Amino acid sequence: MMSTYDKLSRLGKIVSLIKNNEGISQAEIMKGLYPDVDSNPKSKRTLERDLAAIRNELFIAIDYDSSLHGYKIDDSTLKETYEFLKLVEFANVGQLLQDGKIDLRKFSDIVELDNSSIFKGIDLVKTLITAIQQRQKITFKHINYWENTEKEYTVSPLKIKEYLNRWYLIGVPDKTSEIRTFGIDRLKDLDTAGASRIKYKDYEDQLNRFHNIIGLNFNEGNGKTKFIKLKVYHKHLKYLQSLPLHHSQKIEWQKGQEYGIVTYRIIPNYEFKIQILKMHCFAEVLEPKELREEIKSMLQEALDQY
Repeated sequence: MMSTYDKLSRLGKIVSLIKNNEGISQAEIMKGLYPDVDSNPKSKRTLERDLAAIRNELFIAIDYDSSLHGYKIDDSTLKETYEFLKLVEFANVGQLLQDGKIDLRKFSDIVELDNSSIFKGIDLVKTLITAIQQRQKITFKHINYWENTEKEYTVSPLKIKEYLNRWYLIGVPDKTSEIRTFGIDRLKDLDTAGASRIKYKDYEDQLNRFHNIIGLNFNEGNGKTKFIKLKVYHKHLKYLQSLPLHHSQKIEWQKGQEYGIVTYRIIPNYEFKIQILKMHCFAEVLEPKELREEIKSMLQEALDQY
């Protein structure tokens, strides 16, 4: 009997093959899945079922493009694509450890993890997911690093979000109607606190604001999306192509050109501005004018420190 991991791994391979080989054919996908056999042990009908599962269960839009004579992933679902592939990465490492194919004592010699707090608070995730599924309230103390204080909260949890190797809880505190985010690594004394009466659908509009931003701050700039246009030099375009900053990203570039035009429909919050600054001399803001001036001012302030 096929395990959940086997299915997850196979679907991950299919998504990865199509993502990295736009226009790939069915035969090429099958060869990529089973490279060490002369004839594919699975039928095309099985592949078609897998593609349907990817579309319907993972919400990744994979379509056959007649102009390419093969499959491609629709740009509108790049966010879902990267989230799924990241999940597969974690599952693959976990399965190796479970199978005993990696000696846990030697794990750090083989896999070097980023020196971050990605696993801090990870022990709370199971409790949080259970509370969300069972519509339970939770109580906890939230630590404020800046003020070195702790505050108690009772929250109806709605979702868990990962950003920059940190996990965040999104929920509605009692006696409020606005969602808030809490760093999971800053929670302590977590416990359940009875049934929650809030309805998820009442907060869908607020939760959907996260689709229009990078990071967590969706209230900056009155929470309004703007059309952003950047000139990005070819050397850096490859990085944006392999890891888009946002699902709305579109790149216009012709082979041989020194630079390309990259556009976004996004709320230009602080996190997005930092991403532009990270590209330093390889990117220039063309539109809107106010963002161009703000980035210019931030660069000048940085230069004044030297």
